[in-house]
Amino acid sequence: MILIKSISKVFPTNRLHLLIGLFILLFFSCQKNLKIKYNAAAIKQVIIANLRPNEYLLINISKSKEPNDFSSVEFENNCQVSLFENDILLETLPFVLKDTLSGFGYYTSTIKLSPNKVYRIVSSSATLGTAEASEYLPPIPNALGFLIQHADSNRQNTIGKYGILIQDSAAYSNYYFVRAFYKVLKPVSDSIGNITYKYDYINNIPSSSADIPNPADYPLSFFTDQGFDGQTKSATFDFASQYNNLYKEIIFIIEVSNTGKNFYEWNTQKINYGIDFLNEGQQERSNLKSNIINGYGHFTANSSSYFPIIIK
Repeated sequence: MILIKSISKVFPTNRLHLLIGLFILLFFSCQKNLKIKYNAAAIKQVIIANLRPNEYLLINISKSKEPNDFSSVEFENNCQVSLFENDILLETLPFVLKDTLSGFGYYTSTIKLSPNKVYRIVSSSATLGTAEASEYLPPIPNALGFLIQHADSNRQNTIGKYGILIQDSAAYSNYYFVRAFYKVLKPVSDSIGNITYKYDYINNIPSSSADIPNPADYPLSFFTDQGFDGQTKSATFDFASQYNNLYKEIIFIIEVSNTGKNFYEWNTQKINYGIDFLNEGQQERSNLKSNIINGYGHFTANSSSYFPIIIK
């Protein structure tokens, strides 16, 4: 009321009403109706897996969904899934019934995967047709990781710094990521107060490097061999080092990973902004644990070298 009275001293009543009306019109004209754009598509198979060397292949097959379908993801257990290595049929994968976060089982190989091979799967379904996916499983990188500085009991706020060296292969276009995490032995109290020690992991530690930009502070720092193909790459990283007197052991681990192209693109693809790209499930990335958003999946691969450094 005080504001209106003050304004009325300057503007006559009719002009005051006009001013208020223009203000209301301007306020509501800033609102915009957003339209979700998507095209109906046939329901199809979705292949969800990540390949690693010297491990068995585990695959989930789910059904795709429309972007406005927020029901639970449906997993398929009656497909015929064939695994090829360098275009040679290895085996038909059996389905293992098991209650997991990604359905009630998975298709698994009985043969461990080998690096420097291209793997392809072909999945046939009586109701969803045939789907296939392929990915190159790169060799474990020829790399070195080392710690430069870290927090300790006397300097618990010290910024950590570590370095890497990678000998790149000239035979391929290589894709990499670097990350750091902790393995700690921490005290755990049971219901009656007894203390035992159990290992746990502290992940999601962003690293920053002038040579390998990570502007979004993502836990994985991605880069390609563009500019040093076939040469040795070095880089140093800063990170928020952690020290806790409660932990019996603290092990800092540097991971340097050679990834397949699908893995690199899956994690670094840019989702377009604006109303034309809202909720298009096939363009949305998901977290690395479930790898599912709106029923869309991935077929990716990575091979890692690990460098543990004992802090405590």
